Amino acid sequence: MTLPYSPLNPPQKALSGQDKNSFGYATLQSRLPVIVSKTVDDVYRTYHALTDSDPLKKEKEQEAKKIIELIGGLRYELQRDKPFRPFTDTREDVDEWNKALAEYYPTSSWYKASWLFSECYLYRRIKEAFALTQHWKDYDPFFEQKQTVFKSSQKAVVSIAVQLTTPVDVKTGKSVLDIKVQDGPESKATRDAFFEMVQVSLWGNATDLSLLDNPDLAKVEELQRRMMSSSSSNSSSAASSANASPAVSTVHLDQVVQGTSEQHASELEKHAEKILSNDSELLWSKVKSLRNGRVDIILDNAGFELYVDLVFADYLVRAGFASEVVFHAKRIPWFVSDVMPFDFQWTLDQLHSPTTSTTATSDTPTYFFSPADPIEQQALQDLGKKWQTYINNGTWKLTSHEFWTSCYAFYHLPTHPSAQDLFQDMQQSDLWIFKGDLNYRKLVYDCKWPTTTPFSKAIGPLGQGDEKAEGVPMAVSFRTCKADVVVGLNDGVEEKMDKVAPNWMVSGEYAVISVSP
Repeated sequence: MTLPYSPLNPPQKALSGQDKNSFGYATLQSRLPVIVSKTVDDVYRTYHALTDSDPLKKEKEQEAKKIIELIGGLRYELQRDKPFRPFTDTREDVDEWNKALAEYYPTSSWYKASWLFSECYLYRRIKEAFALTQHWKDYDPFFEQKQTVFKSSQKAVVSIAVQLTTPVDVKTGKSVLDIKVQDGPESKATRDAFFEMVQVSLWGNATDLSLLDNPDLAKVEELQRRMMSSSSSNSSSAASSANASPAVSTVHLDQVVQGTSEQHASELEKHAEKILSNDSELLWSKVKSLRNGRVDIILDNAGFELYVDLVFADYLVRAGFASEVVFHAKRIPWFVSDVMPFDFQWTLDQLHSPTTSTTATSDTPTYFFSPADPIEQQALQDLGKKWQTYINNGTWKLTSHEFWTSCYAFYHLPTHPSAQDLFQDMQQSDLWIFKGDLNYRKLVYDCKWPTTTPFSKAIGPLGQGDEKAEGVPMAVSFRTCKADVVVGLNDGVEEKMDKVAPNWMVSGEYAVISVSP
């Protein structure tokens, strides 16, 4: 099947920086220059921190100065809407990128091209500056930001870890999650846990570093606290009952499973009101029919979002729905906070492996997260070890592919020559879960679709109808809205939201869970 679509011929008019009232214009005008400047600052700090004991210090400094010069030039080009230029490095995707530039945008520029292309081009140009060096080619200039924001997530991370690992009943050794799924896929508790896990995974997408020019860590923590407020009190009950008698444990279990208060809805229930199109029931109808299936998760952000994605994957395994979960990461630093293979393993390590420090003054191990309660610390370690076991025995698999950081929308996944190996492997899956805003934009080709357009239509060959590619399973998108394209809404929703919250499409406060059967 050959599609007529291309970056120059999308299925609808493409979002573009030429529209001064668009979020794409605001991104090119304000957000991207800040991201470029912060990248320069990171390299500057890093090379100034090099020690004299490093025998390669002088070479690294010289290369760092060249990186700063190149990225400074990139900012100049962006701010003055200069024409795109070809790439000059030797990464394996360079021919693909240069071919796309020559074919679709030979004389175009940042504001004239589609917003999707321009934004992807920027991150690939940042990578080029590092790829042209010897000592910095694998450096991630966004890692420190990812690390800092994940550190600020400690309260929410600990709360969830306790529910997933800490025994509520000493006789069985089962955690809250184990008890919820113990009666099998058809049980009400398993179903209830599914809808909770879906929302936690969904709202984890609300913290996106590419949209937070200057992340306010207090606000990040507050967002997670509100999202997890009911879980926090519940996890404390579970933790305090870990060594209690069975009778006491049963009381706490009732509180955990039933909820500690009937006087107010949980924060997740309140958040559900902000899901403008919610296909969770349709997704559940698919998931509950799976037995030891394969689920593919196309990841978005590192840090807390990755953590809750792993929580959802853990649920699918424990409930018996999946015996294989394949995670798809990016190969290069992408949109600031996107998950790379290093980020994935690093996240697991921070839960259970002591950190190394040259200034340690005692034999007591120190960890990335440091809750005061030893039960909570043990919960983190147990969870990290469990997830590492999933990796070691092949239950979880991590992969990456150049297609995810190409300039192409996902319409081209079934047909583009460079993606054939990826698509053939993904055809073995029972369910595709696309996380986050960028994946959503690439699913719908980042176009000006009417908001009432069915999701299955907007995703072209990955959806339903005559265009659907053979072998595509159910596809679902968990996405908080951060770009001015949304589909799948009922009549009247757009008009209502325009009155209630004029920036609803881009604020990240509203969301969609969209399914294509």
